[in-house]
Order: sequence, then C-alpha cells, then structure tokens
Amino acid sequence: MKIAHIFSDSAPEYNSTRYRGQIPGDALIRAGHTVSYLHIDTWMKDSRRSDLSDADIIVIERVLVEESIQRAQYWRERGKAVVVDIDDAYQLLQPFEESGNQASKFWRDGIVDITYADGSKVEKRLGIKPLDQFRQGLRHCAGLTMPSKILADDWKAYAKCWYVPNYLNQRDYLPFYQNKLPHHSDEIIIGWGGSMSHKISFEKSGVATALRNVLRQRSQTKLMICGDQRIIDIVKCPPQQAIHQPYVTWNEWPRVFSRFDIALAPLHGRYDHSRSSLKLAESSTMGIPIVATGCPTYSEWQAADVGWFIPDGEENALRDRESLWETRLLDMIDHYPAYLEKARSQHDRDYAQEWWVDRRVDDIAATYEEIIQSVK
Repeated sequence: MKIAHIFSDSAPEYNSTRYRGQIPGDALIRAGHTVSYLHIDTWMKDSRRSDLSDADIIVIERVLVEESIQRAQYWRERGKAVVVDIDDAYQLLQPFEESGNQASKFWRDGIVDITYADGSKVEKRLGIKPLDQFRQGLRHCAGLTMPSKILADDWKAYAKCWYVPNYLNQRDYLPFYQNKLPHHSDEIIIGWGGSMSHKISFEKSGVATALRNVLRQRSQTKLMICGDQRIIDIVKCPPQQAIHQPYVTWNEWPRVFSRFDIALAPLHGRYDHSRSSLKLAESSTMGIPIVATGCPTYSEWQAADVGWFIPDGEENALRDRESLWETRLLDMIDHYPAYLEKARSQHDRDYAQEWWVDRRVDDIAATYEEIIQSVK
C-alpha cells in the first residue's frame, strides 16, 4: 500500500503529527508499505506531485481550509481515497477565557493572528467559521480518522469515521524504564505533563483540590508538572513541594516521564473524553502506577483492569470526586509497593504491549484498506 500523509504541526509543536503521522507511518514502512510525508503548505501549493498521484490513500491532518479542500476535491475526482485525521473535539471547545485552550480562538471564534513584515501582529476574524468550512470540506473526502470512539460518535453525522488509536513507539520509552521505584526512599513524585488545554481537566475533575490536600498531609510528596507552569497555580501547592519541568521535545519526553513515581491522567466532560488514551499506554509501558479519570477515554483500560480510576460525573458531584482522588492518592503513597507490584505485573505489561505500534500495524493497514475500498 502507498500512503501520502499530509502533516500540519510546526516543528515546535510536533505532537499530533508524531502520533497521528510519524509513529504509525514509520511502522507501516517497517511492515513493507510505502509512506511519504508532506507538509500542509506543500499540499496546498502543489497538487500534482508524484507521491500524491501514486498514493492509494491520502491522509490530511485536520486542515480543511479553502486551498486544502480544492486539493481534496481534485484527487477525489480522480478516484483517490482522501481522508482527514482529527484528534481533538473542536466543536466542543469552551471559550478561551474558561478553557485556556489556544485552539478555541480559531475553531470557536474564527480568529487568526496576522504578523506583518515589521513584526507587528493583529487579530483577524475570518469570513467563514472554521468549523462550518471543515464540515463543508468533508463532502470531498472519504471520511475521518481519529483516536477516540467518542470523537467518532460525534462526527459520524457528517462523514464516515474510522477509529485509529494513538499507539506508542515502545522504542522511545523502554530505554528509560526504571528498575527501582520510588526513585528515592524518602520521596514520592506525582507527575503529569501537558498544556493549558487541560485547565478544565484539573479544575473540574476534582484532582486539583485533592492534590493540594494530599501534599499538605504527606510532606515527602512532590508534584511535578511538565509543560505549562500555570497548572501548578491551579493546584496551589506549596512551593517547596512543586517541581516545574518546562516543555521538552518528543525525544526528551520519555526521560522526563521516567522521573514519575505516580502518574496522573485527570479528565472531565465530553471534550476531555474525546482525547486518546496515550497517558495509560505510557505509564503501563514504563511500569509506573497511574490514577486516571474513569471515563470513555480509558474504557478499554478499565475493562482490562490496568490502572486505577476515579469516576467522572456531574458538576454537583465535584466534592465527591475530590474526596475519591484524595483517598486513592493517599493510599498509593502509603502502600506504594503494592501498587508498584500491580503496575509491573505480567498482566499489565502484556496489556501495555497491545498498544505498541508494531503490534498493531496490521490493524492500521487494514483500516486504510477499508477506506480505500469505500471509495471504489
């Protein structure tokens, strides 16, 4: 099979492209398929490249502005399977002031930043709402791929949807596997990494208040936040118990992740439920105990009994969730050896391997073949 993957991330971002493009694409190459990678700017400027004309399927990361739609229409009219990949619930974004999510300015409000030659910047509101344009553009595509069944359910009214999970390249993580946890006998590090798009995740899951209470009761515990430092401000933890790790590149992340003794994956609401289950794949591969929100994002992990989970719920149940998070985290700290033994059991390790990309590359190829057949 020949695949052309159109990636959209810039070099400083390189997150969606890593998991939605390079990791599965490189695994497909190792399995004997042909994959070419093109940046979105190239896709929109040159519609007749040989790597496109030779491709059996063209995968576009999330961008369906006018020029991209024109290219999709051009190749669809020539019998190509053109599919758009999304990994975020753009239609559910809350206002920037509430969510802290930079993407909401574009997808929700249709506002883009324009930079002039002199370096000055202005905001411009687009004439058509990006979500409306995106939905219209889907008419010229075979459908959508996404790493979330919730996302697929929300978009099936607009196009055919195929579930393609985010898989892990275990080669990135296993060199950093820690044989001894906790790292220090007199210290437990609770860790999390991400951006301010998780502001609501911390505020409404109940974990922020729980962490504050846990840190007050267990002075040997520290909270390590990797990425946006403002998450520490949401928790309001004592400065001496806070560790901030600035953003790192993708290849540095596994080393940073390996510093955790306990990992966190808090979520809240349908926007969060539309995320992938990557944090569970990371923690299970590394044998690090993790406590996460029990929600559709992690339903497969819950069914497999891998990880520990706090139920999500309505706003009026926030205090209950805070209490459950607090109780679980205190128990993990006080009985860490038992949790570590479970996280490193053969059962959990075997299940983690089900999310390694080379184990699932045939599933990815089969999905792409199904998409190709759907347009014939």
